Amino acid sequence: MRLPWRLEVAAALQEAQQLPESLWRMHFNQGRHDGGWQALALRASAQAPSDIMPMDASLDAYADCEALQACPAIAALLHSLDLQWKSVRLMRLQPDSEIMEHTDAGLCAAEGDARLHIPLQTEERVFFHLGGQRVPMRVGECWYTDVSLPHRVRNRSGKARVHLVADALVDERLAQAFAAGDQGEPAPDDGDPWLAFEQFRERVFAQEALADALAGCADLASLSARSIALGQAQGLVFDASDVESAMKAGRRAWNAQWML
Repeated sequence: MRLPWRLEVAAALQEAQQLPESLWRMHFNQGRHDGGWQALALRASAQAPSDIMPMDASLDAYADCEALQACPAIAALLHSLDLQWKSVRLMRLQPDSEIMEHTDAGLCAAEGDARLHIPLQTEERVFFHLGGQRVPMRVGECWYTDVSLPHRVRNRSGKARVHLVADALVDERLAQAFAAGDQGEPAPDDGDPWLAFEQFRERVFAQEALADALAGCADLASLSARSIALGQAQGLVFDASDVESAMKAGRRAWNAQWML
């Protein structure tokens, strides 16, 4: 959900780019990215094993980091939103890098905490998918993301994607922002690998020859490789992670039918 706030972020981006490279850390969820995902802590809990790791802790367990004290424009931006901040980080995804599908269990507004994304630098060829839908985030917008749902990001642009990512308590002000929110401006379909995969999947269901070509695949790796090759032959370019996400979604749907 895009919240009804439009922010001037040029000075915040400049501050982020001027912070020492030594403060950036590879994201701790290393099994779900290819090495190009980094974070820098601006507010953190001393209880956390790492300053870039959000904790299920009370509001008073969080404090500003030295990096935030060196960023008056970012501090002013956070202050202007007048929310109760917990974890605040800068998140960077390098060009041609990918964050594979994962979930952040329990981190959603229904549980009392909301993760907000404020893009400081991004491009149309950054593909953020949440719950199977593309989220069309643009510079200066503020988005609530229910990251308890499966989500992933691919940066197919020529520059790093830099977001200010902050967790806030859901209070009356944030609830009013939710009520005034919308789905943002649609992003162009061109180059969206998940859309290409969905088109490929429709063709597999419709064309027996394609289905037969995939029927003999014994594992996910071979299924992914053959799907990618068949898709490319039809001008549909997608990634192994698209096949993986589709398989996971199918497994979740299958399991859900047996749950009361």
